[in-house]
Amino acid sequence: MPPRSIQNPLALISNVPVLDGNSVGFPSWRTRLEELFAIVGVHDIVTGKLPRPETDYKDKEIKPLTQGSQRLYYAEESGSDWDTLSDMCRATLKMTLSIDLAIRYKETKPVNVLFKTICDAYEKNTRARRMMLQDAFWSARHDPNKPIATWIARIRNTASDLKSVKLSPADQQICDRLLRGLDESWKPIRDHLVYSPNEILLDDAIGALEAHEVSMQVSFDQPPKTFAAPAVVRKKKPDVGTAARLAITPRPVPTLRRKTKEKHDLKLGLVRRRWYN
Repeated sequence: MPPRSIQNPLALISNVPVLDGNSVGFPSWRTRLEELFAIVGVHDIVTGKLPRPETDYKDKEIKPLTQGSQRLYYAEESGSDWDTLSDMCRATLKMTLSIDLAIRYKETKPVNVLFKTICDAYEKNTRARRMMLQDAFWSARHDPNKPIATWIARIRNTASDLKSVKLSPADQQICDRLLRGLDESWKPIRDHLVYSPNEILLDDAIGALEAHEVSMQVSFDQPPKTFAAPAVVRKKKPDVGTAARLAITPRPVPTLRRKTKEKHDLKLGLVRRRWYN
């Protein structure tokens, strides 16, 4: 088998995202890491396609160990060369893990076992996450006590989460879930949109729901007097101007005081007549 020379992976490690326990970042981590090992020339060792030779090569002729300034490895024939490459790949892989994960997998070796262990764990978590996201999308229910914008954002966010696990729903499926999950108090507008003879697009459905919410708020915010019959006469309180005019207007003289004044004037007239006579 021809020997292989190894490229230095240090310059490529920065292109691999750090795996930190979040299953969302696992697909990109795995893709970039496999690309790195393919460039270096050890992808078959990392993925387990090239098993470790039982013993070192037994050829009688002496094989060259270097080619120019590069070291040559006979991983298909030499167990020691395979171990050397495996240790180098294992150290490279651990540099792409978070501190917690690097400590957790500190004793896991060789590199093909380490890589398979991590992939199995995250693929299992990915399946559980996929099922959880599907339930969150298809079983969501609308809360009528919250604004309709909250319900719309919830459906859109769960649909975006499904894209992260490659289960992106179509716009029409998002529209159907948006309408089917509405509360019963929204039944009139829901039935109007669901049983429409024309296909309702997602943006049109969102606009109709927002307009329906506005119309409901306007109807509830009307003051009671707008619903009263025209024949009902409501009592009005006098304004400040009317009260002021009433205060300035002189009050009529009581009847008793008016009679006393008339008697006084009569006596005064009699006295004046006698004086002049």
